[in-house]
Amino acid sequence: MHRRLWVALWLFVPVLAACGGGQVQRSISSPFTAEHEPIFANGLDLVRDPEGMGGSWLRTWEDELDARVSNADLVLGVTVRTIRHDSDLDRRSTFRLFVHVDHRYYGEVEEELVLVTREGEAGFPTVRTNERRLLDQQFVAFVKWQRDEATEEVRARWHLSPATETVVQRVRTLLARHRQIQNPDQSRERVIIRRH
Repeated sequence: MHRRLWVALWLFVPVLAACGGGQVQRSISSPFTAEHEPIFANGLDLVRDPEGMGGSWLRTWEDELDARVSNADLVLGVTVRTIRHDSDLDRRSTFRLFVHVDHRYYGEVEEELVLVTREGEAGFPTVRTNERRLLDQQFVAFVKWQRDEATEEVRARWHLSPATETVVQRVRTLLARHRQIQNPDQSRERVIIRRH
């Protein structure tokens, strides 16, 4: 009798985990609008040193970074661990980036996150053409949650920027300015109490 109970529990626990019992609630700070489309296009940029761009290119990059930090529900330091490429019955491609969350600069999320980009989305070509360059690389991820009105499903709309020292420093400056976060690295904070 105990063996049957053990087997039943063993089969039931993964079902509970799959239902999201221990997941962090996806908190939508504001509705996803047409203004958000170009800055959370489910793609990436490869700008490692913005100063090298200069002129109007630099201003555009700075404006987009400012908009991402101001509107994101999550700002994270992530490492791309796995990339999966799928095709549906209509042969439309989808890339799924499985990322590990190394730093939580702003917002709460699980340690693993899946970022999806589908063929036809503005950011899809940036992932398709750079697929091999993404694996095991570190990025700053800007995520805004979007609720599908028809299905009520909440999905991540996102953008990745290389996690270079220059980019991370600018993100931290903007977080301090827009979000009043002075130490935006929640994953590294530890309190160690030693008693002798």
